[in-house]
Amino acid sequence: MFSQLKEYLNVSIPIDRKKFFITGVILFFVKYSIDRIIAYIFFDRLWWISEYFKDPGKIVLQKFEPEESRFYFTLLLVSLPFIYLGTIFCIKRLRSIGLSSFWVLLFFVPFLNFLMFFLLSVLPENLYNNKEVGSSPEFFPKSKLIVSIWSIIFATSISLLFSIFSTDILKAYGASLFVGGPFIIGFTSVILYSRAEPVDFKQAMLISFTAISIAGILTLIVALEGIICLMMAAPLAYFLGFLGGGIAYLLQTKSKLVSSILPFLFLILPSIAYLEANLDKKSDWYMVETSLRISASKEKVWKGLFEFSDIPEPKELIFNAGVSYPVRARVEGKGIGAIRYCEFNNGVFVEEITNWDENNSLEFDVVRQPDAMKELSPYKNIRPTHLDGYFASKKGSFQLVSLGKNETLLIGRTWFLNKFGPTTYWNVWIHWILHKIHYRVLDHIRNSVEVSS
Repeated sequence: MFSQLKEYLNVSIPIDRKKFFITGVILFFVKYSIDRIIAYIFFDRLWWISEYFKDPGKIVLQKFEPEESRFYFTLLLVSLPFIYLGTIFCIKRLRSIGLSSFWVLLFFVPFLNFLMFFLLSVLPENLYNNKEVGSSPEFFPKSKLIVSIWSIIFATSISLLFSIFSTDILKAYGASLFVGGPFIIGFTSVILYSRAEPVDFKQAMLISFTAISIAGILTLIVALEGIICLMMAAPLAYFLGFLGGGIAYLLQTKSKLVSSILPFLFLILPSIAYLEANLDKKSDWYMVETSLRISASKEKVWKGLFEFSDIPEPKELIFNAGVSYPVRARVEGKGIGAIRYCEFNNGVFVEEITNWDENNSLEFDVVRQPDAMKELSPYKNIRPTHLDGYFASKKGSFQLVSLGKNETLLIGRTWFLNKFGPTTYWNVWIHWILHKIHYRVLDHIRNSVEVSS
């Protein structure tokens, strides 16, 4: 019995997926039972399986309260033998598949270790031990058309599942979704095609383009997003898709290396998304400023801020496509504490005046706001998760600067919060849209004031 156990723990002896899965499940539930008993008896608290998935940032960055340190330290000590056993069995399984033991490092990444366990439980033996140079696995079809369709559909399907996981489950719209997703689509679609037949650069770009386009269409069909957001994301998605496809084109001769990396790309991406969604992040405010010269005195322009007639229907494509736009505004009261109501086509901004410097400046905080847009979609009443706080106007202001007796510079500013990633890319779109909104308001004030003058 001892010799059998010694053989079972020998890292040089491979283990099949059935034994690996059964062993992993048994070890997990033994550990969970011990953790639950320790939590209940010694710390008077309940410990559920879901606790292993909650807030990894707190564990990774040790952001727990002082009274919790003893509890987590105890669980860590209890985990040591299970970490040792888990490392051994992961190495054994990696070797039986034909992968480098280097990938055992993923076992130590929160949440990723569960995904890794699943992958090691389903991959067949000797998947990457093929000794014949230039040979392809049997499941790769021979037809050029079929293999291109197969590789594109596979890459886009995986990407769609990741999008659902990120937006619907994690409620996250971070860089992993908008950067990692398109890159993986381009890279995977090209590398899978090249496994059956070498590709030239033009083919690689065409495959990447097709894969990104199909991924966008599937996202629209599944009702994850509307047309507006897809169009905004398209420039970044195509660029990263082409980048991924280009790198795959350069690496197609390194089939063994790429084959070893490819399965784990599908694990790393959701894990980064999970960490993005749970790690505490400082939410910075950004500011957009738009100015317009008005041929009127400061007193008349100030008056025009409050005598605000209805703005004509917009001609801009972005507003007709669904982005919210201002219609009229009114102020109840006077001075600090007064309430400004800025009515948009789909709701009302409620704003509390925080600074009232007559004929000079008006500042206000946004108390309540409607959705930033109504998505264009084949489906009625689609409301993506990103409408809930991923973009939010926080405050605004009007400043009047005299340029002469009958010349005033009217400056409109908006401070906003942006939780989309990468922030730099999405801020370009947000700045452009807010400039359009600012100009719509400032131009209407200018026309009203100059006509009255």
